[in-house]
Amino acid sequence: MNNPFQLIGKSAAEVQQKIQSAFHSLFEGNDSSEKICFDFQQYKCIIDIGHSDIRSEGMSYGMYIAAKLGLLELFQALWEFSKTYLQNAETDDAPYFAWQVGFDKKRQGQFFKMDAGAAPDGEEYFAAALLLAARRFGNNAYRDEALKLLHAMAHKKPAGKVRAMFDPENFLVRFSPVESNDFTDPSYHTLAFYRLFAAETKDTFWESVYKQSVAFLKCAAHPDTGLFPDYAEFDGTPKSTAFSPHSDCFSGDAWRVAYNLALDANWEIPGICEKENLLAKNFAQETIRKMLRFFKSQKNPRADYRLNGIPCENSRPITTGLIAMNAAATGALDFSLLQDKELAAYFLNAFWNAPVPTGTWRYYDGMLYLLSFLALTER
Repeated sequence: MNNPFQLIGKSAAEVQQKIQSAFHSLFEGNDSSEKICFDFQQYKCIIDIGHSDIRSEGMSYGMYIAAKLGLLELFQALWEFSKTYLQNAETDDAPYFAWQVGFDKKRQGQFFKMDAGAAPDGEEYFAAALLLAARRFGNNAYRDEALKLLHAMAHKKPAGKVRAMFDPENFLVRFSPVESNDFTDPSYHTLAFYRLFAAETKDTFWESVYKQSVAFLKCAAHPDTGLFPDYAEFDGTPKSTAFSPHSDCFSGDAWRVAYNLALDANWEIPGICEKENLLAKNFAQETIRKMLRFFKSQKNPRADYRLNGIPCENSRPITTGLIAMNAAATGALDFSLLQDKELAAYFLNAFWNAPVPTGTWRYYDGMLYLLSFLALTER
């Protein structure tokens, strides 16, 4: 089914209108309450409004969205900004991208790296976006950039305290390539991208990453609720940290794990880990069914849970971003089964009725909102 929204009576034209409306609000809407994408000279940048900064996460998400929608000018403007203001050139962090860049609100054009260190999900999305753009726009320069970045992510020789983004022994993505970060973030395990990277680079390293990431996620998922933690040890044990109070809980990062599983279930990349991908699809279906049934059982669903399903202390009401990710997760279900169709319809309907995010915290929720629609329409 190319349009899962048929389950709730929505046509392909209506879905495209939803996507265009969301894109217009987030990329072209009014400055004060809608848009997250802003112009600077010949560049464009995605701003986290609530934190008043620019993140590799948002810039790479924006590029991925632009590539998927075929928007070359937007893609190039975001990429040039990322190259100019986020990418590290001559330091130990090169060629990674600073995960957090600040700006002077009083002096336009004054950008500075608040933290030059990298968050690997940004690099994963940069690489995937560049590879997709190379195909979409017929530009091999984008592919060359992606291949250089991927080689560093996989094989960078230690420079000071900065290493490759993946542990060389277990092939799992690190929370950070900086020393003393030998744990992981389950949402960084972008399974579909790993198969794409393997196909494009011809480097079997990425096949090992895919296989080990699937095995890791099986360990990290709660057996009853299907929930994942924000951070985890390499054996899947939830990781508690001082700097993130909900790091051992299902929270903002972990919302994306089921989306990643569903994306992997729907991307066809012949010749790459086909046997493992089939097993991963089965795992994705089983785990996502558990998670969605858990959320459907909640009278007042929250955004932050212990993995056993108990709301965390200071748990927030469910957000549009989580509603979007839960809807995207339905892409892994088997629509030939009545119970899966009914489960999917429940979450697709909730997503359809959720407005495009606005206001102070529109950045993250808005990005997830668009990513979910794009994932569901390529099922």
